[in-house]
Amino acid sequence: MSGAGLGTGGALLIGIGNPLRGDDGVGWHLVEGLGLQRHQLTPELAEAVAAAERLLFVDAWLAPPGSRCLLRPLVASGGWERDTHRVAPARLLALAEQLFDRCVPAHELLVPAFDFSWGERFSPELQRQLPRARRLLRGWLREAAAPHA
Repeated sequence: MSGAGLGTGGALLIGIGNPLRGDDGVGWHLVEGLGLQRHQLTPELAEAVAAAERLLFVDAWLAPPGSRCLLRPLVASGGWERDTHRVAPARLLALAEQLFDRCVPAHELLVPAFDFSWGERFSPELQRQLPRARRLLRGWLREAAAPHA
């Protein structure tokens, strides 16, 4: 799996969610054609994470009304737990560091989500968030592609 989904400048994007559950599919939508799309994070992704130069997780966020998209740094945290059903992004980073001795610079783009009912549609509230989410994603990609000293 090494290198799978790696884009510009060795950047890896992982869109998380369920595209059949309304707003929960926004992570898949935003990374389509740019990175990996997953229903949930699993330990098997640790190798791809460790192979990346930079990493961005994109996910829906059950946010309070009035919230806006967040792009924030993410650091490896927490010890590895044996629960492999759902792995949080920070724990996946910790696992990649533990197994492959690589600490990858990572961010998460969280998009406020409001409707998780069955269906392949976004709520009007989430649709209003999409332009900002796309701007943040493009900015992150530009930074990922920029030469670093």
